Amino acid sequence: MGLKSHLLIHVKKGKGLSLKEKYKKLLEPQKIHEKLGDLFEFFEDVIISLLTLLLFVLSIIAIFDLSKSLLSEDHTFMDFVPKFLYLFILAELFRLNIVYLTERIIDTSLIVKTTLIAVLREIIIKAPQLKFLDYIGVSVLLAVLALTYYIPKYVFKKERKFGIRKRRVINKRDNKKQSSD
Repeated sequence: MGLKSHLLIHVKKGKGLSLKEKYKKLLEPQKIHEKLGDLFEFFEDVIISLLTLLLFVLSIIAIFDLSKSLLSEDHTFMDFVPKFLYLFILAELFRLNIVYLTERIIDTSLIVKTTLIAVLREIIIKAPQLKFLDYIGVSVLLAVLALTYYIPKYVFKKERKFGIRKRRVINKRDNKKQSSD
């Protein structure tokens, strides 16, 4: 077998691609998007993991602070309530990060519950200093949060029960079939 036939075999196998062809193959749009997407997902995982670790450390510090406060005698019951609520907020945020890391979805109901706990914590802490208009504003905020929690959880569930979304999907499929015919 001569040198010429040996080179032809390498070219046919794809080993003899020119630099320009290798560059084109490397920069195929689908592969670049996949690689960039994988890279960004990796950085996202690193950031969420660091946030989760930070929340864990903050929770340990908050538990230590709460236990230290419980052992001292110069605190009242109302001094402990905000600290307990702070621990609940940290626990909910910790759970939110874990749900995101495992399922890759953001649980809006969990976010709303965490926000409700945070707002109630602030109300408990600052209740003596609040004025009438502050109470109205907080009431509106709590009503909006309650609706935000209620609507996706129950209204969309009822919508699925009656098949409203299913009909929309079927109608879209029918429209696509009619337009292609």
